[in-house]
Amino acid sequence: MTPPMPQHTSAKPSGSAFPSQGASAGFGSMSTPSQLTALDGRLGWLDLNTRAPVVNHALNIMFSAAMQDGTDANRAGRFLLALWSPDQYPLDLNDLGYFDRELNYACRHLANFIIACQVSFRQLVTLSDMEPIFAAWGEEHQ
Repeated sequence: MTPPMPQHTSAKPSGSAFPSQGASAGFGSMSTPSQLTALDGRLGWLDLNTRAPVVNHALNIMFSAAMQDGTDANRAGRFLLALWSPDQYPLDLNDLGYFDRELNYACRHLANFIIACQVSFRQLVTLSDMEPIFAAWGEEHQ
């Protein structure tokens, strides 16, 4: 695998991440602040410190997992395929919530890096890196 691009951002957003925070969204089915606070205890282990070496490690974890057997292998393979070609390999993002902790971190580090650095997954891996993933999981989705 080619190493991730060394550029990264350490800028912290100013203000709220949600511009309309505090304003009524008008959707009756949306969670209330107390419902979200009740779930907040689950989030302590989710802290991310995404940097290029961590992303390299995440790529190795995802590719290794995708070459195994089992449900997480399937999810990892489909995640990698979706990053490579989202139109050809659509992914239900809800499935990502079922990864074990290590794969959850890897998945989020990859997504965080791609979004924050505005890079394509194809800039991080090569076609030859993806060929075993296509062979293992690609046929299932065509």
